[in-house]
Amino acid sequence: MRAAPIAAAIVAILALVAIGLGPVAEARPKKKKIKDDLEDISKVKKELAVFTDEDGDVYVIHTLWGDEHYAFYGDGKVMYRQRIFGGGADGSVGSFEFNFWAPRSDGGELGRKATGDYFVTCGRGDEMESIPLKKLSDADAKKVLDTASFRKPLWKRQSQALARDDSGNYYFVDRMRDEYGGKGHRIFAGPKGGMKELPMTNVVSDSVGEIYATKKGELRFVTEPNTAAWIKGTVRTQLTKVPLDANVALIYGDLGVYDGSLGTPCDDM
Repeated sequence: MRAAPIAAAIVAILALVAIGLGPVAEARPKKKKIKDDLEDISKVKKELAVFTDEDGDVYVIHTLWGDEHYAFYGDGKVMYRQRIFGGGADGSVGSFEFNFWAPRSDGGELGRKATGDYFVTCGRGDEMESIPLKKLSDADAKKVLDTASFRKPLWKRQSQALARDDSGNYYFVDRMRDEYGGKGHRIFAGPKGGMKELPMTNVVSDSVGEIYATKKGELRFVTEPNTAAWIKGTVRTQLTKVPLDANVALIYGDLGVYDGSLGTPCDDM
């Protein structure tokens, strides 16, 4: 059956399966909601080094490998912490690398080589590139560390669900990340690069699933059956669920839902 125009659509029903830990969606951690957006670097300030790349962007990196990793990126005035989710170190040669969240790149990495040189790696496919970082003078580094505003990661949202019809229209839901409360759901619908947000009026969650009510209708999430559909009146258009963790670049890039910086060194890669 032919899909109804998105602007006239009233109800969407999407199926959800458990979403694994990853850069797009993760299990809800048992911790308090973050209220303060500033980062306190005082306890590691003496162990931080400041670098710049060929474009003049600034990096602040923890030079010691420990239980908690510190890495910031910005313009030297406002520095956003990077979400580190992996890495490794070789103490025998003094090398290490931090893997940071970079959804528009096939990988993001900050580190130090055995030679003592620092680097950042970004890119996609064959265009992955390791860019050398230049250490700032002591005076310039001190200025950054003393005067810059060090903040928590810029991007505070995460994906909830994604589906599309056979005409290439996508249906996407996101929310605030778990550490920011996990609420604030939003619904977007439309073709790639032209998706529009549907104003939200209510959210209901129970053991069956979740219902997201909008001014144009409802978007329903259920665990069973594992199907998805867009419904207008008696017209039901079957949808294809799109896995979140396998489509990170699509979600944060081609869909066009998220414009501008995500606060990572690899945003433009």
